[in-house]
Amino acid sequence: MTAAPAPYTWPRVDDQLRQAVDHQLGRSLSDRDSRGVIGEFEKAFADFASTRHAIAYSSGTSALHAMCVAAGLGEGDEVIAPAYTFFATATPFAYEGVKVVFADADGWGNLDPAALPALLTDRTRAVIVTHMWGNPADLTALAEFCRANDLLLLEDCSHAHFADWAGQRVGTFGAMAVFSTNQKAITTGEGGVLVTDHDQYRELALLHGHYNKRSFQEINPQAPHYRYALTGMGLKSRMTTLSAAIGLDQLGKADDIEQRRRAILDRFADVLDGNPVVSLATVDPERGSNGLYVLGLRFHPEAATVTAQQFTDRLVQRGCEFDMPGSTSVIANEPLFHRNSRTLPWTTVPDVEPADFPGARRFIDTFVKAPLFGYAGDEQAVAHHLDTLVAVSKDVAR
Repeated sequence: MTAAPAPYTWPRVDDQLRQAVDHQLGRSLSDRDSRGVIGEFEKAFADFASTRHAIAYSSGTSALHAMCVAAGLGEGDEVIAPAYTFFATATPFAYEGVKVVFADADGWGNLDPAALPALLTDRTRAVIVTHMWGNPADLTALAEFCRANDLLLLEDCSHAHFADWAGQRVGTFGAMAVFSTNQKAITTGEGGVLVTDHDQYRELALLHGHYNKRSFQEINPQAPHYRYALTGMGLKSRMTTLSAAIGLDQLGKADDIEQRRRAILDRFADVLDGNPVVSLATVDPERGSNGLYVLGLRFHPEAATVTAQQFTDRLVQRGCEFDMPGSTSVIANEPLFHRNSRTLPWTTVPDVEPADFPGARRFIDTFVKAPLFGYAGDEQAVAHHLDTLVAVSKDVAR
């Protein structure tokens, strides 16, 4: 058995990254428009995402908030969202008073398109989908449903920077998409990016956090919303210049990051082929490719003498970084999504009758993840996780 490696860290802080940050320290700590590093990062990210526009924010949550208001969603509207996701996929909509209607998960933990027809009402305006743990959702079915019912398709690509579906990059199927850059496969340390091909959505999103000089420079003076340029929508949520500098460095390494991470994913697939206890949880390569956020595994309880949690605990006891996600769960029963008014006092907490989402529960009960290593010098960590996974699987197999 290989020795336990040092804990996973991301990004790898090499000389190139240090120089990028040091250079920015001498260049600018605050950009008020897009003529500096923030604009450079946005252009590079738009190229990376295969979109016309990208706008940088202080977090993925801020970018999702901008997406909600740019879409024109507010009280009286409904958005269909996945019941199983990180809560920030849906919280900005609830904050704006939009009713969030939750759909159950399919076998990959993604929003199940088959659940949509029963949730549609005359107030439904949009569907937001997350590509959970890097596996693209069924964007063919989702896009077709939204087109047929005149709904906006919105994508949360926080887990899916390198994913595609049917040969097309995720984030390009809907009206807008958001990428988190908080220690994801492409990171800015903290941050988020909204991407779109639509000029008006871009301008409205720009007003959400990028006020004054930049909005005056970049919004069409003939547009009615140009009059908000000075104040924006009342918030400031732009990315810092140091985060943008980190992001530019990481985008410059994107090809290498993808190559390394995909090679590691393929290596786990080869080693786990035929393992009855655990298999790689990645979408059928005939349909799409994984976004390379984490190493996702599917535990098969019928083939083991222990539960998924006990299996995970054994891996952890041997120095591996496997876990069953806790903060990403069924979010539909959180009180935030059951407030009957945006102005309801925050001291008033609504009672919630828990709803059951069996598809999400089945996925949660069998999903195990680990960091997806993919940098020079990670061989010890990869070998240790592989060896331990094989050994523990043999120990618990029926």
